[in-house]
Order: sequence, then C-alpha cells, then structure tokens
Amino acid sequence: MKAIIFLLALAFAGSEHVNRYSPSFSVNKVHVYKYDGVILTGLPEKGLNRAGIRISSKVKVSGLGANQFLLQLENPQLQELNGIWPKDPFSSLRQLTNKLATHLITPVKFEYSNGRVGSISAPEKLPEDILNIHRGILNILQITMKKSQNFYDLQEAGIEGICHARYIVQEDRRNERLIILKAKDLTNCQERILKQTGTVYTQLCPSCQQRGKNIRASAATTIVLKPTPTGAIIHEARLREFHQFTPFHELDGTVHVEARQSLILEKIISQSMEQLPEMPKRGSLQYRSVNNVLQQPFQLLKETNLNKQVISILTHMAQHNVQEVQTDAPNRLIQLVQLLRSIPYRIFGEIWQSIEHQPEQRHWFLEALPAVGRIESLKFLKSRIQASDNVRAELIQLLVLAMHQIRTDRDVLNLAMEIIKLPQITQHRLSRKLVLLAYGSMVFRQCAEKSTCPIDLLKPIHDLLIDASSRPLDEDIVLGLKAIGNAGQPESIKNIVKLLPGLGTAATNLPLKVRVDAILALRNIARKDPRSVQRIAVQIFLNRKNDPEERIMACAVLFSTKPPLTLASIVANSLLSETSLQVASFTYSHMRALSRSSLPSINSLAASCNLVLKVLSPKLEQLGSRFSKVYRGDTFMYRMMAGASAKVLLIKTSGSVIPKALLAKVRGHALGASSDLIEVGLRAEGLQEIMMKTSTKDLRKIDSRNIHRILSKFITWKQLPEEKPLASAYLKLFGQELAFVQLRKDNIDELKQSISDRAYKYAKKLKEGVSFRPAKALLAAEMRHVVPTAIGLPMELGIISAAVAMSKVNVKSESTIETIQQLLSSKVQLTADLNPSVSVQTRVFMGINTPHIQSGIELRANVRSIIPVAITAKMNLKDGNFRIDSLPAEKENRVLSMTSQVYAISRNSENLQAEKITPVLPVTRVNNISRQKFTSSLSISQSTSKAVVSHLSPETLSDQVPCSEEEQRSRVANRASYRTCAEATKFGLKACVAARMENALSIKHSPLYRLIGEHSLNVSIAPANSASDIEKIVLEIQAGSKASSKIIRLSDKQSVPSKDDSNSQKLTLMKQTDQQRINSTASRSSSRSSSTMSRMSQSRSSSSSSTSSSSSHEGRHSVKIRIPGKKTIKVTSIRSSSSSSSSSSSSSNRNKRNNRKSASMTGGTIRRSSRSKSTSNSWTGRQTSNYPSSLISSRSRHILDLAFMPVKTSEYTVRSRTSQRSFISAPSRSESRVSKRRHSSRRRSSSRSHSASVLEESAQRYLISKLGAPSLVILLRARRSDSRQQGYQLTGYGKMSSRLPRVHLRLVELNESSNWRICADAAMPSSHKVLTSARWGENCERYRVSVRVSNGRLASHPAVKVKMQWGRIPDNLKNSARMVGDYLPGLAYALGFSQTYQRNPSRQITTLVALTSPQSIDTIIRLPRMTAYYQGLQIPTSLPMHAISVRVQQRGFSGVTEIQDLLLKIDEHACIAENNTVTSFDGLELKNPLSNRCYHILTQDCSETPSFILLVRRAKIDKQQKEIKLVLARKNTTIEAIPVENGIKLVINDNVQEPNQKIQELAGLVSIQQNDTGIILEAPSINIKQLYFDGIRVQIVLAQMLKQTCGICGRNDGEKKMIMPNHVEASTAERLFESWTYPGQSCRDECTVRSEFVQLGRVTEFEGVESRCYSVEPVQRCLEGCTPLETRSQIINFHCVQANVTIRDATIFSRKPADIRSSVDSPSNCMCRCS
Repeated sequence: MKAIIFLLALAFAGSEHVNRYSPSFSVNKVHVYKYDGVILTGLPEKGLNRAGIRISSKVKVSGLGANQFLLQLENPQLQELNGIWPKDPFSSLRQLTNKLATHLITPVKFEYSNGRVGSISAPEKLPEDILNIHRGILNILQITMKKSQNFYDLQEAGIEGICHARYIVQEDRRNERLIILKAKDLTNCQERILKQTGTVYTQLCPSCQQRGKNIRASAATTIVLKPTPTGAIIHEARLREFHQFTPFHELDGTVHVEARQSLILEKIISQSMEQLPEMPKRGSLQYRSVNNVLQQPFQLLKETNLNKQVISILTHMAQHNVQEVQTDAPNRLIQLVQLLRSIPYRIFGEIWQSIEHQPEQRHWFLEALPAVGRIESLKFLKSRIQASDNVRAELIQLLVLAMHQIRTDRDVLNLAMEIIKLPQITQHRLSRKLVLLAYGSMVFRQCAEKSTCPIDLLKPIHDLLIDASSRPLDEDIVLGLKAIGNAGQPESIKNIVKLLPGLGTAATNLPLKVRVDAILALRNIARKDPRSVQRIAVQIFLNRKNDPEERIMACAVLFSTKPPLTLASIVANSLLSETSLQVASFTYSHMRALSRSSLPSINSLAASCNLVLKVLSPKLEQLGSRFSKVYRGDTFMYRMMAGASAKVLLIKTSGSVIPKALLAKVRGHALGASSDLIEVGLRAEGLQEIMMKTSTKDLRKIDSRNIHRILSKFITWKQLPEEKPLASAYLKLFGQELAFVQLRKDNIDELKQSISDRAYKYAKKLKEGVSFRPAKALLAAEMRHVVPTAIGLPMELGIISAAVAMSKVNVKSESTIETIQQLLSSKVQLTADLNPSVSVQTRVFMGINTPHIQSGIELRANVRSIIPVAITAKMNLKDGNFRIDSLPAEKENRVLSMTSQVYAISRNSENLQAEKITPVLPVTRVNNISRQKFTSSLSISQSTSKAVVSHLSPETLSDQVPCSEEEQRSRVANRASYRTCAEATKFGLKACVAARMENALSIKHSPLYRLIGEHSLNVSIAPANSASDIEKIVLEIQAGSKASSKIIRLSDKQSVPSKDDSNSQKLTLMKQTDQQRINSTASRSSSRSSSTMSRMSQSRSSSSSSTSSSSSHEGRHSVKIRIPGKKTIKVTSIRSSSSSSSSSSSSSNRNKRNNRKSASMTGGTIRRSSRSKSTSNSWTGRQTSNYPSSLISSRSRHILDLAFMPVKTSEYTVRSRTSQRSFISAPSRSESRVSKRRHSSRRRSSSRSHSASVLEESAQRYLISKLGAPSLVILLRARRSDSRQQGYQLTGYGKMSSRLPRVHLRLVELNESSNWRICADAAMPSSHKVLTSARWGENCERYRVSVRVSNGRLASHPAVKVKMQWGRIPDNLKNSARMVGDYLPGLAYALGFSQTYQRNPSRQITTLVALTSPQSIDTIIRLPRMTAYYQGLQIPTSLPMHAISVRVQQRGFSGVTEIQDLLLKIDEHACIAENNTVTSFDGLELKNPLSNRCYHILTQDCSETPSFILLVRRAKIDKQQKEIKLVLARKNTTIEAIPVENGIKLVINDNVQEPNQKIQELAGLVSIQQNDTGIILEAPSINIKQLYFDGIRVQIVLAQMLKQTCGICGRNDGEKKMIMPNHVEASTAERLFESWTYPGQSCRDECTVRSEFVQLGRVTEFEGVESRCYSVEPVQRCLEGCTPLETRSQIINFHCVQANVTIRDATIFSRKPADIRSSVDSPSNCMCRCS
C-alpha cells in the first residue's frame, strides 16, 4: 500500500512539473512582446554590401479561452538595407508600410495547446502573403515538450514543413527559468514546403552531394520559459536561420540568406476580450501561397494598365530592333513575359485586335507567348489556329514550343487533348507528329512528382498505339511509342509489352525497327519504375531467339537503369556462353566503359562492372571494328561540383560494314543533379545494298534463274528478307524527343522533287533580289526554387536567361542558276548584305521575392554580338576560280561584348524609382601596395578602445563584438585589366580585345569569389590608320591549270612561266647560303663534343684528362654499386661549372677513342654501367635522385634502351602464296639489344651524320628541285586608290604522282620592297619517310624548323618516330617555348608519364610511338633536358595490329590513302575446304567427309537477287580431291574446275578452256589465272575477292560489302553458328552438311540421296493418345531404287498427330513444334541400279 501511495505521489509531482513548464498564455490577459525580424542576403564576410529587410512591431497575444488565442500586430514598420551590415542603417519604407499596415494589424486567431500551434483562422480579405508573416511569428511559439527528457529528436511541423528537429532542455534553478535550445535541419524534412520549376527533367544525385551540398538550410532557436502554476510563459525567444547556396563546392564559399527573429516579453496586462466575428480557417502553421511559381515577378512592375504596358513594350521592341538587336531587348522580353502572365485571357484578345495589322508588334507578341507558360497563352494559340484556314508554320512552331514550356495541370492537359484533335493539326503529318510528342512531354511533367498517373491523361496516346497496332500502321505505331516514351509512366508498360520481342504476340508481325523503338520507349519509364524495366530488359537480353539488335538495345536500356551487382553478374555470366558476337562485343564494351567512369552518380554501377568483368575473357576486348561497340567518356570535378559525360552507341548487324544505327548522347552534371542535354539517333537500313547496286549499275542485267533453279530443290529453303531502304533520325533534348523523321525510297524521291521545285523558285527570286529580316526571341532557361523563411517571406533561388536574335539579309544574284549542271559550268555572282546580331541576358537571383518587395543578390550577365557582313562573291567552278570582295571597315564595330556583375538589389512596388542596385564589392579607391610604407610596431599606438558594449545578446554577439583586424580592413577588389590590338595595316583593319576584371579573390581564392565582382570582355574591329587609301579587300582562290595567270609577284625571282614554256622555266626553291652550312656544322660539332664529354667522363675513372685548363671548380662524388651477378662497379661523377675551354672538346675526343677500346674489352657490363652513370646525378620521375638509373625497375630501363629501327627497302621481303601471305617479322627485344651492342661502334662513327639536321643532306637531295607552274594561288589583297599592290600571295606547287611526291608552299608580300616570305616544303623520299621544312624571314633565310617522320619498329612492334629540329627561331617563340617547358614536368607527371632528367641533343625534340598491343602504345618523348615515357598507354579503341604492321612494312606512308581499303580488309576472312575439314568464314572448323558425289553449297549470295553460288563435291578420280562449280547470275555463266591426272580442267559453259587463256565473254566480270599449284579466280564486281582451287584445297574470300551470305561456310558475320537453309541453327556438322546437299533427281544421277520429311516407323502413345509422328526437319534418304552403302544414326525431332489422321504432304510439319525426339538411321551414300 505504501508503494502505491509513493507511485501516485511521484506521478502527481511529474504532471505538476509538466504543467508548470508547458508553454501557455493566460486567459483574459494580453501578453505584449517586442518583435524584430531581419533577413539579410549576401556573402558571409564582413565589409561587403548586402540586401536586407526588417519587420518590427509590437505583438499582442490574447487568451480567448479553450486553447484559443488572438495574435495582433501593433505599429508595424518595414525597413530595407542596401549596404554594408551592420555599418549602414536600415531605411524606412513608409509608402509600403502604409499600404500593408491595414493587413498587418488585422488580428489572427490560432489554437495553442502545450506549446503546439494548431489551426489558424483569419478574415478572408487578408492576403496569404501577409498571413505568412503572422505564421512566421507563430512559428517561434512552436515548442514540443517531452516528459522527463532533456535531449531528444523528432520531426516537428513548422512554417517550413515537417522537418528534423533536435531539442536540448536546460533548467536554470537559480533564476527559475527553463532554457530550450532547438535546432532544425531544413534539408532533412519529411514534408518540405517547396515550389520549383524548370527542374522536372533533371534527376537528383544523392551520391554527388556526399562531399558537399549545393543547398543547405538550418535554423537555431533559443527560448526562455518562466514557469507559473498555470503553465510556462514565453519570456524571450530568438531564432537564427541560414540558407546557403553555391554552384560549386560549399567549402569554397557560399551565398547566405540569414533570417533573425527576436520576440521579447515586455509586459502582461489584464484585459477582457470583446466578442470577435467568426473567422474562417486558413490552414495550419505551414507556409501557403496561392500564387503560381510562374507568377513570381522577375522584377517589380506596376500592376495598373497592364494592357497598355504590354503595347508599350511591343512598340518599343518594334521601333528599336529594326537594324540590329539592342542590348535591352532580352530585358524587355522578360518584362513582356511577366506582364502577359499577369493578364486575364480577355486582355489577350484586346491586345491582338490592336496589333493584328502591325507586323512587327504582332511578331514580338507571338514570340513571347510560348514563354508565358500559362493556360491563357495556349488558349489564345488554339483560337488562332482554329481561325486560320491555312495554318502557317510559324503558328505550329509556337504551339509546339508553348506545349513544351507550359506549366501543366489538369485544365492544361484537357486543353491539350482538344488541340491534338483539331483538324488543322491532324491533317498535316508533321504537325500531328510534333504535337503528339509535345503532349507526351506534358504528361511527363504533370505526373513527375506523383506515384501514379491518371489513366485518362494517357488515354490519347494509348488509343493511338492500340489503333495503329490493330491495322497495323508502322508509322503510327512508332509515333505512339515515342509519345509514350516521352510520357514515361509505368501505366504504359502493359501497352508496350505487347510489342516487345518474346513477350508480346503482336511483335512477330512487326518490323525490327518498330520492336527496337518499343524497347527504347522503356527508358523514361525506368525513372519511376526501374525494377519493372530491369525485369523486362533482362528477359529480352537473355532470350537468344531475339534479334541481336533487340538484345543490344535491351542491354543499353538495362544499364541506363543502374542495375545492382546481381543483375550485372547475370549479364556477365551470360556472355560466357553467348553465341552472338555482336551482343557479346556490345555488352562487354559497355561494361568496360562504365567500369572506368569517374562520375559519383554511377560509382556503384562502375564498381559492379569492374568486378564482374573479371569473369570474362579479355578476348572480347579484342573484337574488331566489325562488331557493335560503346564508346564513353566522362569527367567530374568535385571542386566545381560539375561534370559531363558523352556516350556513343555504334550498332552493327551481322555481315554489315556500315553501322546500322548510331546513338550519341551528352549528359551534364551540376547542382547536385544530372540531365540528358542532347541525344541524337541515326539509323540506316539497306544503305549497304544501295551502295552495292550503285557500284554495279553499269553491268548487264542480272539473270538469277539458274541459281533459283538450284535453290528450289532444297525443300526447306527460305529466302532471306530484303531490307527495305529506310533512313530515320531523331533528336532529344533533356530526355524528351522533340522530333523524328523516317525516310523511305518514295519519301526521298518526293523530297528531291520538292527541293528541286523550291530551288527553281528561289533562284528566280534571287535574280530580282531578296530582302528579309528574320527575328527570334526565346526564354532559354527558367529555373526557380522557392522555400519559406522563418520570417514568413519566400526565399527564391532563380535562374532566368533570355535571348533575342535577328538579322537583316539582302541577297541578289547576277545570274540565274536553275540546275546543278548550270552551277558547275556557269559563272555565278552573288551580292549579300548581312547584319546578324544577338543579345543574351542571364540573371541569377537569391533572396526575398514577393509582388511587393524584392531584396537579394543578383548576378547579371549580358552578351551581345553584331557581325555586319557585306560581300560580293564570284564563283566559276569550271575554271576553278573563287573570289570574295568586301569593303573595309568604315567605323569601329564591337563584334562581341560580354559583361557580368553581382549586385545587392532592393526594390518595393510602391516606389519603383527608388530601387537600389549596389555592387556586392564596395567601390574603393585603388591602393597601390608598392607605394605603401612599412611602419615599425614600436611606433604604433598601444591605446585601445575602452568602449563597453552595453548589451550583447546571443544572436547579435558576432555583430557587436569589435572585429578582428582581418574583418576591419576594407575589402579591396582584386583588379586586373588587359588590352591588346592586332593591326593589319595592309587591309586597313584593327582588331582589339579588351578585358577588365574586378573580383573577390583577395577574400577567398575560389571559383565563387571569382564570379563576385565585375567582368567585361570586348572584341572590336576598327579601321586602321591606312584605311583611307583602301577601296576594297579581295580574297581570290585560283586552282588548276590557270593558277599561273593569277600570280602577281614571283616567289623566287623568276619570270612567270607561260603555257608554252612552263616546262622549261622553273621556280628555284629552298636556297641556302654557305654561312648557314658553316653555322649548322659548328652547332652540330659543339653538340657532339659536349654530349661525348659527358658520356666519356662518366664511363671511365680517368676523367681528369678532360679537365679544362681554365680555372673552374670541380667536385667528385663516388658511389659503389653492387649489381647481382656482376662485379662491384665504382661510379664517379664529376660536377663542373658551365664554362669550359676548347681543350675540353679535344680531350673528350681522345677519351672517345679510348672508350671504344675499353668497350670492346669489357663488353655489355660496362655498357650498362656507363648508361647508369650518365644518369646517376639526374632525377627520375617518382624515384629518389640519389640512386643511379641502373637501380630503377628493369621495365623502365628496358624501354629507354631500345633502339628504333627504321624500315629499309631491302629489309623486308613479302612472300605471296595462293593460300596465305607472310612477312619476315622484326627481331625480338633481346635480338634488338644484341644488335644494338653489335653495331654501336658503327653508329658512333656515323653520329655526325645522324645528329645533323635533316635539311642538311636529305633536304639538299630531295627538297631542292625545279618546279613547274603552280597548281594553287591564293591572293588576299587590298585594292588601293593609288593602284599599289598590298597584301599577300600564297602559291602552291605539288607533284604527287612523280617518283618523289612533294608539296611546296610560298607565302610572299605583294609589296616589291619587302623580302619577307614563308617557305614550306614537304617531300616523301621513300614510302617510309616524310620530310617537312618551314623557313621564314628575309628570303626564307632567317628562321628554320624541320620535321622528319619515319616508320619502323621498336623491338618487334610497329613504331613511328617524329623528330623536330630547329636552327634559329624568333625570340618570342623561344620565350613561349621556355614558358611551356616549365610546366611540362608537372603536366607529364599528372598524365602519368615517368621522367628522367638527362641531357639530350639540343634544338631537337624526338617523339617515338610504338603499337605494343591492339589497345596500348608505348610513348617516348625526348626533350633537350628531359625524357618522358609511358608504357602501356591505353587507347580508346582496338586497332588491327597485325594488319597495320604488314601494311606499314609493305607500303609505309603511301598506305595512308588506302585506309578505307585497309579497314575493309581487316575483317576479310577466308573459307577453306581441305581434306575432310571446312573452316568457315568465322573460324568454325567443321569435320565431315564428302561421302557421296553430291554437290554441297559451300557459299552463296543470299540476297533477293543472288549473284553467285559456289558448289563443291567429291572428285571422281580421287576421294581426297574435290570438284567445284561456280554459277554466276551475270552473263548466265557456269564455271567448273575438275581435277584430272595432269592438272585441273576448266570448263566454262560446257566448253573446256585453258586457265590462262583470255575469255572474251567474261571480260570485265571474271579473271582466271593459273600458277604452279592451282587456279586463282577473281570477280570483284560480284564481291568475290579471290577463289583458289588446286584440287585438294578450296579457298574463297568475299568482299565485306557483301552483307548476306549463307552455306556451309556460314554467314561471314563473326557469329560462329551453323545455319541451315531454313535459317535454323544445326545441332551437328553432319546435319549442316546434309541440309546444304543438292539432292539427286533420279537414279542415273551421280548424287544418289535426297532429303525428305519421314514418318516414325511405329505408332507411339503421345499424351495418352495413339499417334503417328512425322519429322519436323528433313532426313537424308536414298533415291527410289537405291540401297544404302553407309548409314549413321541421328537424333531427329518429331511432331505427333492422331493415328487416324491422314497426311498427304509431310512438308507441312516443317512449321510444327517438336513433340518427341527419336533416333533415325540416315544413309550417307547409296548404290543405285537403274532399269
């Protein structure tokens, strides 16, 4: 009993404690508080300008009883700040206060119980914006108390929504009060009050924000409670709320919006409450806004006479944007859009009536309508379309833009449904297509934030797809799928699945492209339901019965959903048994590309792909270019919190050289989200067939009857479907398909005719002159993010960009060109006067934005460009002449102007003229730090301020405490300016670039503070001082035989060659004086002596012999190195001063001879140690400099020791055989090293010639030659009033067909008094060497640079060596090179290059690149002071290493022109039939003896009109030999090759021919040659590259352009499959050979077997019914009257029917499913006895 009493007492005490500290207000009493609310926007550093708003008043809280209370403001005051906080004071907003005072003092009733604010009631006339200010005050009173807890977390409702809050409760017993500390994380909310627009097409990236968030918000509140018997009274409450934003990393600085509130109790008075009228409930504490986000103002405007303001802006734009776009045009467009968003629908009609007959005003009005984004604009466009009988393209364009930009709701969607049914839309195919795609995008925006989408919104596009599928109409099916794809809703999956391969019944009857489009329609749906899309995509991918392209697209869709590791593992494991190399290549390359990604958004997927790739064979990476691939690249910079990625999907089909489809996409990542910026898809079907038909159109008509007669004997033969030519393309922006086009052959013909008709019409107009002025206005971007603040005012983060562009165009043609033939043969003169201009304005705003007041930080960026062009163009393609005349600049024209500045903005609607716009960086006097004086600390006064701060409240402590010296110093902007001008006096032009920058980098060095301040860039073109004498500037190009007639000044002091004596008079090129030879020889000698001295002084310890006789300081440093397996070597390095005498060189030469003797004695050990010593004092990248390079890893030493072996003509021999081609490979690495040591002495003796400049000997031999008439002359000159020539002349000479291909260019001034010129020469003295030279200066003798490119090998790998040498170069170029050289070591290290600091030949740079594997190269770069190298540098694609190696060794650089042929030959494969084995095109070995004398189809053209068929059978004279028969459709030809005792007999059309005899009837079709072993047949016109036959071996190589092949040799598509005539894969090689066996017709034929559908010899019980079973595939049987000689057992599939069913034709079972499998004996050869 005592325990019960104790517990009751304890509970009573606890409840009393809760009641005493439970926040409450007394009934019939008025609590009077002093309220102060401040919002400041700006950077957090002191001394910078900010924008702010203050709301202060008395607040009365009165108790009404029953938890009902009344809140009323008294004497409210509004103030604004635009200056430095807290230095500058707030200024009063009297007019705005007077306007809002009546609303602010309106009492508001609210419920309040235990510290929780309930429902709020207010008069209906009280605007929601004012009520939100009351909510901000009540938000301070929101307190959640918990029993017996002083530290707790919860989700608490507030003005911002329901967000995470943390409480700390402290009890101050001495002062009898309770202190509550509350903190809220406003970015961690269960329900956040947020309004935004413009971000619906972006996808959030949570992993991108793990290192830093772009937006953060938090609030901290301190509340002091005074306990009373009836409850606690809020004595004091203070709140500080922060919103911060940065487009970059938050650690590099942010822009703040800071809200401060204080509510301090002043007094409590007793007062009886009067009866209040009933107030309607207006919601809860959460912020509410009745306005649409789009109704938030860009800038404050007066709300009176809106229609007059609209007309005023239209008039201004029409009057001031006539010749060019003005700077304020984008700002006027923004104002116009804002006004149109505020007016009702009827005002649209009034405005239209007033401007309908004024073209300019009407144009700008219509251009602004899409950006309005409200239902009123869409209604108006609908009314205009309905009122027009012939809808202009302009209205359709505006309608589509409006549908893509409008803010959607149910009313807008209903209106859109009406628009897509308008007859004006449905009657035009293009209009209907664009509008339906736009409707799908509208549905996507409407349902983006909803878990489910109403089915009635999707009904129009669902009905379109269902109706089109039932007919079927392929174009409408594709349109419906694309519209559904734009909508991206899971409710559409059911309709899509019906068209998916393997999942829907309708898919089998649809073309491949339609099925592919159905798969691609799933991509946007994956954003809301990734699991369902993954399930569907995996099923399509794993179903090997589907077409490879369908599986490839399913793979792409699957990985776009970011599948988990389990799904990635399933995909990878399926590749282990994958039968389609197209699918395997695409999937592997896709996973490989993803595994290398650096994007944080797919880190998990990249790790998964990297893991599962380890189970796959690296051979998949070596699949060539004939297979489908994915190429991907991305980057992400965490400091900028931004990145980008690009992806290209290259899809090929089996046997196709040309890609069938290409998809390219660019994705952007910024601000914690990502979006598909642009995607382009191209698709071409039947293009390869069209190209083949075009190339053979001159041949005779194909007669395929003989081939079809052969194929008709195969009972299971199915013709491959012919691909109908189809080209399609689509364009996507932000993941939404804007447009697509499909062109078939008939469409292309219509398009050609339409273009021809329009060209003829426009040509006539050009003759008369055409003048028009196109203009376009666009709201390019609008993104807004609006959240409430604690004060009750909305904080907006917005980006808006507007652009206006126009051009004045006047074009006139002096001649009428109606056809292409006339264009090619006539003289054309065109006069054009263009004045394109564009102006773009971008604003980024952060701060408070309401219809009454704006206060915040705004970035304004403006770009304006005007490029006037007035030219006269003359063209004569027949004579190879092209000329452009233009007038010189008459006045300064600012071509490009860019400005940007960040301001603190303060505006209010009652006094728009008093807006305050202040730069965030204060304007301060520029202090030159170099002129400031140093002052000793002893002279500084030690007096300090003794002022005492009277009151320091917690939330204002940081503002009132004296600042540190860092905060007190003035904020001086970091200033920089730049101006430079380039003057072309010869043309009277001067181009200037001026840049100016003032930023806040002096505060913090980060990207954000670089933006803060003023930036400007101006590019202008102005007339030069000499422009007054220039009448015209002429650019003329003359090519061909008439080039000599345009030469004004000779390039080499000779007369112009005439047409008659052009061969006798030549232009002498590349003169070189004797002094140049002496200088270059001396330079080489000095270089050799210095390098030799360095080498010899370290290779022997007796280096004292090379000591200079001059007084130079030297130091020795010796290191003993122990090399395993070698003796201890003592390395002595000598350090000497840079000065040396000439005796050093002679001593070095003596040491050089001594070193040769020692080298021959000590062998390779000393050779390696000498190399180690030469780098013992050098620093090696990523290694310690105190160790010699011999201790570096053997791999890095090995690559630097390898010698480059150039290709010589006699070094390689090519041996050709009929069956294979081989070449003598290069020596191995070890052989190369041995060869290097063996011939090192010879290389040293010839070091003089090797180190000499390329142009000293080689150029003298190859580049100096006599040349004939030029083939190209380009003149750029100014026509002066005094007739003097002024400008430049470029003359080009070339002889590419001669034994020595070479090109020479000469650039000279037209002024005869100038000797300045540029000479550029290039020659190819051999197919493995290219020499180039560039000389310039007076007579091309002042400066010189030469480049030598040679190919060879590095060890056993094909390599290219590029050596650049220079003599004298200009000082500015030399200084620039030194500046670049200073950054090279760091750049090389960042790129992963290893480095060795060693002395290389001066004035020379050598680059060596070797292809070591199909996907990696080794690179060595030798600079004068360092060597950088990289082993195993990965390249993005796989190269055909063997083919390149062979071609380079055979053809050298001459093979560059054969790249196209090389790429085709890379994938050429031979099919070989030899002995009892057939090796297919795809490398599949098929073993099967030809046991009978039947013909087998080895390979054939399987297109709709086959051009050949090749048959093979066992020879009659010998079972080990074969006979072949080639049937050609062209010229109805049959060629047989039969082995006989003395060789091979060739029979053509039943006539015996000699193989080497020329066959007249086959001229131009087939060439046949005989060699020692057999015959070789070539027929390139029918894609037979080579057919070899020697009686035992049959080898055929087909051209890659032949897409469709079939037979025993396979389809030549890389897929190792055994395909039978019915396109089914054979289970065994025997089944394959039987299926392609040409059947015998009678017992007199040599072939005694044929294939038949057979009946199982017994009655079988199947599914409980007695049944007879028939084979579903043919079985080989003997002819009638023949008996088997050889039989073999096979497993055959059978289909069963009831035993009493009569079957007349067993071939019907070829299309039946298999029921049972049974063994059947099949004869392989038979013996016949004919009667």
